Amino acid sequence: MMMRKRLIVFAVALAVGLAAWLAKEEGRTILLFTLVTAATFILWGLGLVRAWRAVRRRRYLHLVTLASLVVALGTYLWFSLWALRPDLLPQQATYDFIAHRQVTERLVDPDLLKAERWEITGQEREVLFVHPTSSGSTALVYPVRVRPRTALHAHLAVAPEAWTKEGDGVTFSVYVEDEAGMHLVYGRYVDPKHHEQDRRWLPLQVDLSPFSGKLVRVIFAVGSGPAGDSRYDWAGWGEPRLERPLWP
Repeated sequence: MMMRKRLIVFAVALAVGLAAWLAKEEGRTILLFTLVTAATFILWGLGLVRAWRAVRRRRYLHLVTLASLVVALGTYLWFSLWALRPDLLPQQATYDFIAHRQVTERLVDPDLLKAERWEITGQEREVLFVHPTSSGSTALVYPVRVRPRTALHAHLAVAPEAWTKEGDGVTFSVYVEDEAGMHLVYGRYVDPKHHEQDRRWLPLQVDLSPFSGKLVRVIFAVGSGPAGDSRYDWAGWGEPRLERPLWP
């Protein structure tokens, strides 16, 4: 029996080692997290069972142990999310691009930019309506300081009134400019005039952690489609904002 257990442990360790060797850096992080979490859950479960048995034997001092185990597991899960998927934690908006549109309005033709409310598939959102110029794209420029663990969120769309009009769709792009230059952090071509799947709100999320602590320029650019046809390119940035976890 002991030999069998040792063989099982050896086989598992060998398999894990092989997986770690073959995995890339991100895969190794996930693998390590899986192993640590498995060990944590095993130890937590054993401790919980022993503490519960002690409480059932009327050793009520172990109620403190039970409470401590619950708090410890909750804390571990919270820190795991904080380290690996902070976007799953409750978020707070730290910058609203629509509310601060006066920062960029002076740089854009007033006929090409306005704040509106659109309803698409039953969901109503406030949008920055932007139309590309006939000779190229229209860019909205915002100087902002990026706080730690910040992400850019928005919902993209083309106005429903334009879905049956002429044109070849819209190209949405997001750039971040810092002291090192201009960085394209997001790009998407949206054409609801010819693609049914684009007739909805399209979620956008960009992790801005590489620019944490920096004063940068966030640039929203809207251009025509691949044919250069800017007719009815009624593009909308739905509720664009910067968000970061609420705690701490």
